[in-house]
Amino acid sequence: MNLSSWKFNKTTFFAGILTLTVSLASGQANRIAQDSALFKFFASLDRSDSMVVSILHLGDSHVQAGFFPEATASLLQRDFGDAGRGWVFPWNLANTNGPGDYRWNSTARWSADRIIDKYKPAVLGPGAIVISSTQSSPALAYNRREDSPENDISQAELFYDAGPEEATVVAPGADINIFGPPFRNASSTVKVATLNFEEPVQNFQVRWDDKGSQPFHFYGALLFNGKPGVQYNAVGINGAMYSQYNDANNTLVAEMDVMKPQLVIISLGTNEAYSSLNAANFRDQIDSAVTVIRRYQPGASILLTTPPECKRVSKRAFKKKVGKRYKTYYKISYYPNPYIAVVTQQIMSYCKEKGIACWNFNAENRFRESEFAGGWSPDHIHFNVRGYQLQGKLLYEALHQSYLKYKKYATAHYNVNEDDDRAE
Repeated sequence: MNLSSWKFNKTTFFAGILTLTVSLASGQANRIAQDSALFKFFASLDRSDSMVVSILHLGDSHVQAGFFPEATASLLQRDFGDAGRGWVFPWNLANTNGPGDYRWNSTARWSADRIIDKYKPAVLGPGAIVISSTQSSPALAYNRREDSPENDISQAELFYDAGPEEATVVAPGADINIFGPPFRNASSTVKVATLNFEEPVQNFQVRWDDKGSQPFHFYGALLFNGKPGVQYNAVGINGAMYSQYNDANNTLVAEMDVMKPQLVIISLGTNEAYSSLNAANFRDQIDSAVTVIRRYQPGASILLTTPPECKRVSKRAFKKKVGKRYKTYYKISYYPNPYIAVVTQQIMSYCKEKGIACWNFNAENRFRESEFAGGWSPDHIHFNVRGYQLQGKLLYEALHQSYLKYKKYATAHYNVNEDDDRAE
C-alpha cells in the first residue's frame, strides 16, 4: 500500500502537532497494555542526559512516509533530548516517497531493491532497501531542507558495498574511518565509512573512487549530532509485512547490530489484512520477528502496535444524462475490512501471552473517529499528514502515560532491575 508524497513544511508540521487537541480524559484510556515490559527502556530514558537512547520504529507505508514516526520522535526528543536525525536513506533516488525533511542528490543513475520484491539481493542492509549504480565513481550529497542547530551533523556512518576493490572514500571536511563488515550475515565487501566532521554540518558530500567494475550498493546512513538524547530511527517499506522481514531476516539482524535499539516499535499488519490472511500463520510470523530481535538485541524492549481501522472501497457505476449524452459516474462507499479486526486481535493476544507491550491504536482510531474524520487519504487505508501527526501524538501520549507509571514504580521501589525486561 503506497502513500502519496506531500510537500514537507517543518513550520506547519510542528505547528500541526502542537495544535492537535487530543484529550486523555475523554473516557477512552490511551494506554499501553503490558507496559511494565517497557520499564527497562524508561530507565534508559532517565539517563538520556548522558547517553544516546536508540529507538527503532519498524513498519510499512504508514512509517515510510515519515509523518507518523516524526511526530512521535519530535515530542520524545523535546522531553529527553535530541541525539540526531538517525537513519536516513535516499528515497528520492530510489523513486519512492519518504520523509520530506531531507533529500539526497546524485549525478549517477540508480536502481532499487526492496524487502517486498520477489527477486532481491541477499543483503538489503538495515533499511530493508538498497540502491545500486554501475557508475565508476558514484557520488551522493545529503541536504537538509531547513537549516537549524537541531539538524547539525557531527558524525555520519555510511553503509555500502563497493565490491572486492578497496574504493577510496572522499568526503570534504571530514576525517574518514572505514570498517567492515558492519553487521552479521554481510559479505566481507560490505563496509561502513564513518565521517567525523571538524565542525557540525547540515549537508555533506561523499564519493567513492576506484571502486572497480562491480556494481556499487548503498544501504543508507546513520546521523549523529554529538549530543545525548533520543535517536529515533524509522524504517518503513511500502507494502511490507512481517513475513517479508522474516524471509530476509538479515535486515532485522542488521538493524540490531547497527542501531542497537533500546526500544523496537513494530507497526505492521495492514498489508496482511489486505492479503490472504491466515490467523495462525500471522501469529507465527509475529513470533519469528520477535525471536530474532530478542536473540540479537536481548536488552531491547519491544512494543507492537495494531493497525488503523482501514476500510475497503466499493465503486458503483451509474449513468447520468448531461445535455444529450449520458455520462458514467461512480458512487464510492467505504465498508469495514473484517481482517483488520483479526490482525488486531492476533497482535493483542500474542502480546498478552508473551508479556510484550502493545498499543492498540486500532481501538483509539475507532474511538476517536470524529478526530480522524479529516485525517484519512482517499483510499481510506492511509492517513493524510494531519492523520499521521495525530497518530504520532497519540503514540507519544501513550508512552508518556506508561513512563509516568514507571516513575511512580521506580520511586516506590527506589530502582528498577535493568537486568529484567519486565518489572516483577
